[in-house]
Amino acid sequence: MTNAERQKEIEQLLSSDGPIAIVIKQALAPVDDEDPVIFPPTYPINDWKGRVHSIRDGDYRVTVELPAGSKTDKDEKKGNQRPGYQIDRFSAQENICEIDSPQSQSNRIEPRFKVIAGGVLVPQVEISVGSEHINLLDVGHRAGDAIVRMSSLAPEIHDAFIAAKSRDFFKLAMIAPTSLVFGVWDSRSTYVKQQRLFKAFIRATNVQEVSRSAQYTPAVAYVDVGAIGAEIEKKTGDESNLSQEGMLHALSTQSVGGVRLTQTSSLVRTVNVNVEAIRSLTGIAPKSEGEQTLSSSNLAGSEVEQIDSSETLRRYILGLALVAAFDEPCLNLREGCHLRFTAEPKSKVKLIYRSKKDDSCSFTLPDVIAFATKAKDDFFALAKIESGEINRPHETFETGVAEKFLAYSQGDRDKIRRLGPLTLATLTKFATKGNDPFKNVSDELKEVKKVIGAKPRGKSAQPVVNLEAFETILELLEQLGADETLPASAAKLAVTLASVAKSHDDSHHALKDIDDKIKEFKKTLKDSANAELSETQEKE
Repeated sequence: MTNAERQKEIEQLLSSDGPIAIVIKQALAPVDDEDPVIFPPTYPINDWKGRVHSIRDGDYRVTVELPAGSKTDKDEKKGNQRPGYQIDRFSAQENICEIDSPQSQSNRIEPRFKVIAGGVLVPQVEISVGSEHINLLDVGHRAGDAIVRMSSLAPEIHDAFIAAKSRDFFKLAMIAPTSLVFGVWDSRSTYVKQQRLFKAFIRATNVQEVSRSAQYTPAVAYVDVGAIGAEIEKKTGDESNLSQEGMLHALSTQSVGGVRLTQTSSLVRTVNVNVEAIRSLTGIAPKSEGEQTLSSSNLAGSEVEQIDSSETLRRYILGLALVAAFDEPCLNLREGCHLRFTAEPKSKVKLIYRSKKDDSCSFTLPDVIAFATKAKDDFFALAKIESGEINRPHETFETGVAEKFLAYSQGDRDKIRRLGPLTLATLTKFATKGNDPFKNVSDELKEVKKVIGAKPRGKSAQPVVNLEAFETILELLEQLGADETLPASAAKLAVTLASVAKSHDDSHHALKDIDDKIKEFKKTLKDSANAELSETQEKE
């Protein structure tokens, strides 16, 4: 089969009578066949609370252990939890053990898009957080993560999630296409939840649990040799200060020691690409100046425009999902769990149809990379973004916005979230709704005071002029001045104060002038409110 024919085969996956899923099975084995013990991930295992029922009949008493109940029947005290493996048991010989979860597999595979095909298949978005630079492909909650919601990307990501509520995923794919491939939940803002289009996991069957014991011997007996006085040790056992610092013998017995693969065990990595869900994606490309386009609420309104945008989006996301599925994963999962492929061929790929017989496919990783590259170029051309401009290397975490937001109570934070993206403008809008439109300005004045320092003393001292220190104040005041929901008096004052913040020849005098006028305005509001209350009480 030629390259063109294989590309056409991939293209046909999106046809209405195409497969609904692609399933890949990969048989695995430990790197050491002679020692088939591997270490699954450990979780804090909770014991069930005592669910025992006793029945008395004369001198006889029968005790019955009731089946596990709801989550509230678990003993969730941390002290009573123990590390253990996720093993579902069906009989004495039959069980399924989780070796790597879908979440872990996604978090291992998504960062690969930094290097696959030279990292050009998806936007490389980097967010500066203090001295760190974080790539969005490394972020656990993807586009819904706090690092994104509180960054310079906040307005765009919020807008993209709002569009996704109406099934328009184009904007989200322009910034974070892998959030569609691996799934995303904007759980603390718009509450948009998009299912995974790619899912992978590793499971072992019919395993036997292994335990292990260990003993730690310190370099010397510190007390016995006189290096540490006997009176220095406080308490005994785990609470001993010497034990906590690794200066005493320590014994660990019968702790989790991995699972052993048996003659009847299987160890398989399963990959599932949900082609049916990819075919359901819809989106509208952004319009140019003077160009008419559809609103996200009218996705079915114009077939010609809609099919063009949605088909291009689907081809791009399909390409990325196939690259994730066919790319060879890292199998060095954790300490004690280094795996390899075992069967030939190492991957069994099946096209799953809704009602037809399963089929095989002829395309391989180079084919899907070629398809994804072309689909990416078409997508960003439709998005009107040049190929060399899709990366976002200079985004920043907005520390000031984050700190102001986190200073509010949980109840107020929930209200702020409903007003829009986490930006200075949204925080200002919330403060305005709280009958104190200048609250954020007053808070920021305190920061300006720290920046400009103490006022110079002496008749010949030159005044401090630091217009940069007033930049945030100016931005807040300009937003208030343009807010049509504000009372005219407040908006007028904001405009007046903005001129002071923008241009002055004495920063200390400007600071005091702004602060005094705000306090005077608040006093006027308070006096007016008290007068109205007194008038109302007199009428009653």
